[in-house]
Amino acid sequence: MKSTRVNNQQRKEKAASENVLPSIQKVVLDALLREYEVAFMLDLQNDTYEIFKLTGRFSKYISRYLKSHFSSTMLEIADSCLYSYDYDFFIGAVSLENLRMRMEGDESCSFVFRAITSRGPEYFRMRVIRADDGSKAFAGVSCIQDEMSREMQQRKLFEGALDRARSADSAKSTFLTNMSHDIRTPMNAIIGFTNIAATHLDDKEKVKDALDKIRTSSDHLMRLINDVLDMSRIESGRLAIKEKKNSLTEIAGGIEKILQPQIQSKKLTFAVDMDSVTAPDVYCDETRITQLLLNLLGNSVKYTEPGGKVTLSIRQKKNGKARRYNLYEFVIEDNGIGISRAFLSHIFEPFERESSRLENNTYGSGLGMSIAKGIVDMMGGSISVESEVNVGTRFTVILEFRPVNPGAADERTEEDEMTAPALSYPGSGDEDMAIFRNRADSNGAETGDAGWIEGRRLLLVEDNALNREIAEEMLQEDGFKVETAENGKQALLKITGADPWYYSAVLMDIQMPVMDGYEATEKIRMLPDKSRAQIPVIAMTANAFNEDRSRAAECGMDAYITKPVDVLTLRYVLRRVLR
Repeated sequence: MKSTRVNNQQRKEKAASENVLPSIQKVVLDALLREYEVAFMLDLQNDTYEIFKLTGRFSKYISRYLKSHFSSTMLEIADSCLYSYDYDFFIGAVSLENLRMRMEGDESCSFVFRAITSRGPEYFRMRVIRADDGSKAFAGVSCIQDEMSREMQQRKLFEGALDRARSADSAKSTFLTNMSHDIRTPMNAIIGFTNIAATHLDDKEKVKDALDKIRTSSDHLMRLINDVLDMSRIESGRLAIKEKKNSLTEIAGGIEKILQPQIQSKKLTFAVDMDSVTAPDVYCDETRITQLLLNLLGNSVKYTEPGGKVTLSIRQKKNGKARRYNLYEFVIEDNGIGISRAFLSHIFEPFERESSRLENNTYGSGLGMSIAKGIVDMMGGSISVESEVNVGTRFTVILEFRPVNPGAADERTEEDEMTAPALSYPGSGDEDMAIFRNRADSNGAETGDAGWIEGRRLLLVEDNALNREIAEEMLQEDGFKVETAENGKQALLKITGADPWYYSAVLMDIQMPVMDGYEATEKIRMLPDKSRAQIPVIAMTANAFNEDRSRAAECGMDAYITKPVDVLTLRYVLRRVLR
């Protein structure tokens, strides 16, 4: 059937270019057939059209929207495919009135628009060329995403280089000063309480108190590092927005649970208002929405005195620019210490912190608000802030989301498959852990159920002796049998020299001498014996960028965990990937 359609398409293109049209028009059509994925002739008087070429993704996605009249076809495509911010522009550009006017004075015209595809918003170009007396026109449409990406990347590189050249010394000084202070603060606590614990080994309570404070300081240090990484991803354009079906009600509930310990410790009142939301199920990036709201709410909790009040209101507004989008307004409000009028204009700048807030004994990386704004910008929304000293602060975020069709809520579309992220552990950061191949039927890793661990032997591949000792101790305490290797080559030799199914899984570092983790995994997957070739391999690495996770999946790894490794996360991942 497919071959018949292709032959019919080729015959139609050939007939259109050789037998039907005058020579000049033939040249024009030949060019369109070569350069564009869609080519058609448009009758501007009768609002009809004839397609000569429809190939690539267009034949799959656009065929369903084709109507007998050009105007109704364009409206159907706009309602179903157009990126919301380009909807009005597109409808105006393809209107017959506009095209007739353009064809009266110009030989051709073109315009660029964005449409939603399985890969997210992509750029397309439509070119319209006048035919005969102007009552008809040729038109071609093609995807120019690669071209626009290169152009925007070059522009961003140029603008970034210019900005860096203008403020390099100042930025470097600000960064080093702030990060030196922020990193030294938790590091000083870690070193100090380590010494206290070491000198009071016989005092169990004092050692426990010191370890608790070391853990708190370590968590703070990790948050600082993660903030710097997130800011780097935003500034380099590597922060990806992954939309899938989610519930704003569940997101708000999860945020409330995360904040509850801080709220209770400061005896704050916290309320969530979603009364105006009639369509809470939307396509959005749950991880980034949660991160955005936690940054803003965390700021309110931090700078609100004990006994104060913090609220999160989510309001659904009238439809966005396209009928298939809704506007949602997120309002975070508190009655805390407020922000001075002079500082408000700098609040979203990296590393900026108001002196009065530092005097309030509250610290952070100074990146939380910059990250929040970066996430909002990536989603095409807006963020604003109002504040008055000793009265309170109000953040307002406006975003557009496509609501989930209730009738198709249980159907998984091709777009969902393309954009759905890897499985993640509840409570973990999106960048900290990923499971690419889920082998187990279990839905969790209950701490009290150790039966699945009994008899399991793991191969730990790690070149750093301290990291190897920590991981080995952690795994043995859980009940695993552990053997070790110092690089990928040693691991490969151990696996090939062992009995079939001897190892239950391999915990693989990435950056190692002799043979790295990627190469070792690829060689394991190429082994002729499936008992060795199919052994689960889990990356345990300090590499924390998206491209590192993608590389891990491509080389055949089953899961990915970033260091420092949390015992609960490691246990959860092992349970999900072990046979």
